[in-house]
Amino acid sequence: MTTNPTSIAEAFYATIQDAWNRADGAAFGSAFGADTEFIDTRGVKHHGGPARIGTDHQGIFDSIYKGSVIRYDLERARMVGSDVILANGRATLDAPGGPLRGIHHAVSTVVLIPEGDEWRAIAFHNTLVTA
Repeated sequence: MTTNPTSIAEAFYATIQDAWNRADGAAFGSAFGADTEFIDTRGVKHHGGPARIGTDHQGIFDSIYKGSVIRYDLERARMVGSDVILANGRATLDAPGGPLRGIHHAVSTVVLIPEGDEWRAIAFHNTLVTA
């Protein structure tokens, strides 16, 4: 298992980007740990593991974000302990309909830790960027 923070964070963002763009809630949830704090762009806190995060996201993939496409870009990743990575990324969301129709930008902060043979997010805070 690699310990390069940039590679690990890039892999995390690639996983959730690919899952989002396939509208696959289960795959999206698989990037998160068994006990995760997830704060969405509206400031709503979700707590749970891969199944809960996956189910919650499947709900938005099937409704308000149906047909949307997202791109994540890693800004920075660093080790803050021997087994803790703190990373920041930027997202560009293109939603064809729903309440966020159009192109929107967000910033995120993620905390990644090893769980078994994988690095998974245990905290994710996502914030819309406004003009």
